[in-house]
Amino acid sequence: MIQTSIFTSPLCVFARTCFVWLLFVATTVNGAETTEYRRALLIGNEDAELEAVLKQRGFLISDGTITDSLDSIPHHSFNLIYYRGIAEHRDGKWHLSSESLVAQDLINHLQNRNVARHNVLLFDLQNPDDNARKTLHNAVRGIVGRNHRGGLAVVNKSASEADSLATQFIEWLKSPESNLRDTFTETAHVSAETEEPVVLRGKPSRPISSPGKLIPGGSAGDEWLAPDGMNFIWCPPAEYMMGDPDFYDAQPVSISIDQGFWISKFELTRLDASTERMNAGGSFTYGRQPMHPAGALRLEMLVEQIHKKQAPEGWTYDLPSEAEWEYAARAGSKADLPAPIEKLGQFANFADRSLFNANEEVHFIFAHREIDDGTAHGFSNIGRYLPNAWGIHDMFGNASEYCAGYYAEEFSGKVNYHLKSSRDRGTAILRGGAWCTPVKHLHVAYRTSYNGDENQPYSGARLVIRQGKRITVTHAELVAAKKAEEAAARGKE
Repeated sequence: MIQTSIFTSPLCVFARTCFVWLLFVATTVNGAETTEYRRALLIGNEDAELEAVLKQRGFLISDGTITDSLDSIPHHSFNLIYYRGIAEHRDGKWHLSSESLVAQDLINHLQNRNVARHNVLLFDLQNPDDNARKTLHNAVRGIVGRNHRGGLAVVNKSASEADSLATQFIEWLKSPESNLRDTFTETAHVSAETEEPVVLRGKPSRPISSPGKLIPGGSAGDEWLAPDGMNFIWCPPAEYMMGDPDFYDAQPVSISIDQGFWISKFELTRLDASTERMNAGGSFTYGRQPMHPAGALRLEMLVEQIHKKQAPEGWTYDLPSEAEWEYAARAGSKADLPAPIEKLGQFANFADRSLFNANEEVHFIFAHREIDDGTAHGFSNIGRYLPNAWGIHDMFGNASEYCAGYYAEEFSGKVNYHLKSSRDRGTAILRGGAWCTPVKHLHVAYRTSYNGDENQPYSGARLVIRQGKRITVTHAELVAAKKAEEAAARGKE
């Protein structure tokens, strides 16, 4: 493992957030094809063809109830809930054949409590009358809201086979390039139109093992899905040249990654870092949506919360070392950036033409005047930009990412946690640049520091899972060790 040094990043002054959504097709530009987890919960399904076609399209079929499935929805996924049966509305709840639920609670969860790209609800009700259908449709059509632009809720108009949602959905699955909403518009009760078309994107992700079991990957780019829905990418053992001669604090060093590790496919989101999941502190001024990266994370709180996360036996969650981070960012390439400069806007959210032209109180004069990444001021949703060659998104731009240890101007073979005194607070390391970063600071070897000021909302993180012990140490542990060292020194005097 190697430690690097830091340049202080340019000052970012923040005003309002501007979001422009682009739908990128699954193509490659010096990167891997986009992949997504596709999950389907089928309740009361009697159509064997539906399950068969879903599996052909790479859907993971789940068991259980709707309520049980909500906390494990994969990040940036196509999440389908299909229900066939009777629905009755009594005492403020919808009583389905398998459970009772409050429709508004379901919609609130799907809008604000998960980071799927699309949440699709298909209700093939078998009620003899239409009252339940109309009432349920009124309850669930709110799935399209401010925080979820890809929600779709559909209720059949009758119990006849002609109105079967399963049959229509099967036909769509055979050619899923069109907007799924259009399939049901004339034949069913459908929620409002979404800003992003409801389509399958890229290739289906296929985990190498079940969520409760984790094994080393076979090759770079293998995927694993954690029980909480976080996606991880395998980075295999290898040697590479870390750093770049253009940076005084990142002079090239030969690095050996002796043991492969898993790194999160996406940055930690606002939802991941929220009080209910990790309580990692931070401010969400520029990350209001659940799918935005978490910003202004406090390193000490983040490390404490990571230490509480339980990985499968033999593995531990942690922050990446700088050597691991740069290795994953390079993804086998020696290039400085993830793509040629003219195509960089497809891979990263950085200080671009839209930010330069934005009507801001302070002008981002350093922003690039020719490249447009589609976002001006603030974070973009995870997964919006194309991944690198190993399938990892947003290693460059969006949110700057913490690495393990404290800043040192020279690389060393170990992660640096040196404290000059027990009152010292180490300076954190950030990599990858943020939405306000100029192109020259997106360089894969560029390093910057962070003094712990909570008012800098571009500091985010992504996790790794590795075999063996963690390498991060909490500030409290460091201070205790330093105090013991100081006390021992005084005792010798």
